[in-house]
Amino acid sequence: MTSHELGPPKGMSDEDWKAFLEHEKSWQAMLKQRFDDDLKLSPPIPPWIKYPEHDSDSMFWRMGVGEEYLFDYFGVYLKYASKAELESYKLEYPAPNDWAGWYDKN
Repeated sequence: MTSHELGPPKGMSDEDWKAFLEHEKSWQAMLKQRFDDDLKLSPPIPPWIKYPEHDSDSMFWRMGVGEEYLFDYFGVYLKYASKAELESYKLEYPAPNDWAGWYDKN
């Protein structure tokens, strides 16, 4: 069961919960559209190449530009790309040691 199926967090009104769910739905639709319109034909560069100056455990990836890149571009590509597209991408861009397992986790 996902957290969304559990209902609103304690103290949140049903109206606010409904607004949150609508926002979440539209956000996910926008990300899928980004994949269809841009990322499918022009996959994002892996984070270790785009920002090589930042280690995989850097705070850079947890807030701001790095977090946005991971979740709104690289992560979107990994989520929506076909299995064949992902295999090709992984062969072209093998993860370095400090990013090992990232493909499988996301």
